[in-house]
Amino acid sequence: MIALEYFDFIWTDKFAFALAAAFLAGTVRGFSGFGAGLVMTPLLALVYGPVDAVVIMMVTVLVGGMQMIPAAMPYATKRDLVPIAIACVFATPVGTYVLVTGDPDSMRRFIGAFVLVSALIMLMGWSYTGRRNMRVSFAAGIVSGFANGAGGVGGPPVTLYLISSNEPAVVKRANIAMASTLQAILTVAPLAYSGVVSIELLLRSAALLIPFVAALIIGGRLFSRANDRIYRLFALWLLVAIGVTVTFI
Repeated sequence: MIALEYFDFIWTDKFAFALAAAFLAGTVRGFSGFGAGLVMTPLLALVYGPVDAVVIMMVTVLVGGMQMIPAAMPYATKRDLVPIAIACVFATPVGTYVLVTGDPDSMRRFIGAFVLVSALIMLMGWSYTGRRNMRVSFAAGIVSGFANGAGGVGGPPVTLYLISSNEPAVVKRANIAMASTLQAILTVAPLAYSGVVSIELLLRSAALLIPFVAALIIGGRLFSRANDRIYRLFALWLLVAIGVTVTFI
């Protein structure tokens, strides 16, 4: 009886929108190794609010994205990922505090604006050309960790840094996938500690896993077949549209 009440609470008109958001986010993540948060969080924030959106997205991405880790681990580079992970340990809880205590409408607009600016920067073709050392990796992790904690959108700073390396595409994709998973773990932990992770949110996350994982598989297959330039442009303009909608609606 209790279980039925929970599922009645989940299966609403808003949840149909959430299913579409999860499928879209999974496709983007499966192809590129990142982007799930940029797609899913702002869309979910429109119907559930920023705090619930970040919790649902992080749990869904963490559990659903674990299947990418075995394939990514052999190619991931510790020299980049370790400083980023350490930085996120310090910065992410600060971001989650801002998320939980901040005004919901302001946080929703912050999420949308961050997505919009990130997409525009990537559309302009900007890439990091400076030094690549532990301090720079740590700095990227600080910015990314805070943004992830505050809005579940911490992918771009680290992604822009990792993708600008001279490593092969498979290594870049592996590093981005590993960093995204680490960020999800480090974001879920303080959110759970703060008490905002409820049974209802976990059930919603579990229900969204099916379309998300299915889309991950589809996106992964597209990675080896699709025209990278066309897909990149489509994904970035999609993020621009999402960012504008969530920021100014």
